[in-house]
Amino acid sequence: MSDSDSSDRSGSSSASDTVVTRRRSRVLTRRGWALLGALAGLYIGSLILGTVELAILAIAGGVLVVFAVWWARSRRIDLAARRVVRPARLHVGAEGRVDLAIVNRGHRATSLLSVTDLFDDGRRAARFLVPPVPPGETAQAAYRIPTTRRGRYRIGPLAVAVTDPFGLARRSWTAARASEVIVHPRVHDILAPSQAGGRLAASIETVQASAQAVDGEEFFTLREYEVGDDLRRVHWRSTARTGELMIRQDEAQWHARAVVVFDTRESAHDALSFEIAIEAVASISERLSRMRRRVEVITSAGESLGSGDHLLDRLAVIQPGGADRLAGVLTSLRAHRSTGFVVGVFGRVSPSERGALHSLAAQAAVVLVTTRPFDAAEDAAARSSARRGVVIVDAHHLAFPTAWNEAVTRWRPSAAPSSPHLPSPR
Repeated sequence: MSDSDSSDRSGSSSASDTVVTRRRSRVLTRRGWALLGALAGLYIGSLILGTVELAILAIAGGVLVVFAVWWARSRRIDLAARRVVRPARLHVGAEGRVDLAIVNRGHRATSLLSVTDLFDDGRRAARFLVPPVPPGETAQAAYRIPTTRRGRYRIGPLAVAVTDPFGLARRSWTAARASEVIVHPRVHDILAPSQAGGRLAASIETVQASAQAVDGEEFFTLREYEVGDDLRRVHWRSTARTGELMIRQDEAQWHARAVVVFDTRESAHDALSFEIAIEAVASISERLSRMRRRVEVITSAGESLGSGDHLLDRLAVIQPGGADRLAGVLTSLRAHRSTGFVVGVFGRVSPSERGALHSLAAQAAVVLVTTRPFDAAEDAAARSSARRGVVIVDAHHLAFPTAWNEAVTRWRPSAAPSSPHLPSPR
């Protein structure tokens, strides 16, 4: 099967469909309509000029058009088609493709087929020419999916068409129904908040967790070692048995939840900062999940976005807007004593919101990720926030992964308040 590339905009769910050909249509092609118009002109000209030759030529052409329509209608083609999106989870910037398989279920070889698979509600289309397929055989092809931007996109329906040898008439079928594919936001591979030299996890693991284990911490589960984990928590018996460093996860640590507050207010973002914020939320949530943390993402409108694949699905389609309940969200977090780690992903930060984060820092580890530039007053406020225990990640002047990694590795909770060892907002 030869492939002719897409005509033109940008899933993570995998889409697969097997459908027997249906919904047939028979129409003249553009060439057929053009010839039919020309033949009508010839016949009218023969009547006006009284020229028999022109009439004969017009009639002969008409017979050719009728033959083409009959030929297209007489093709009995029994096909089944399957479409599969690979990989099953697509992310912005990743390689994505659609594999097509068309099976000839009939008893005769097919004619030359034209296959069209629509994408993004028909704004783009992948087109293929399929040479004759013997009975029982399968023709295969693949095309790339644009992953330049996040979103939910519609693929299909997949149309198969046969055209007469002169290209005057065409008959088409729907061979596979439409399906959806989701392109998730990019997830950066960031450092865990527990790197050497910046023992953030020591605070995350103990703040408020002890409130849940009055009689001492109880064993919950074992997990593989990750860079920055406290070696005092290595479970040596399991390590010797498995050959891999295994870390003891205690019940109190498991119950201390992490909350990511995502500022979705339209007034706080521009188009670029909102996309940076989405990637930050996705990356932080994914990293904390890999640390076996209970993670919840809450928007400034007070809406919970869930976790895991469901969270990525929501982030793929979320747009700025919604009610402004950010102050209430931050206030409510103080009432949840099980909250041990709070990450605020904001565009612009007002003094009242900064004050709420300062209050939270008294009972939980707090990180503020900003995606809009600081002005002079905000720069001074950010330095004040750093002195008061809030870790600042400036994701505007630095790429988010770089800004996050620098902040995590430089933060030392044991340092004196006057020397927080934080990266200065740039």
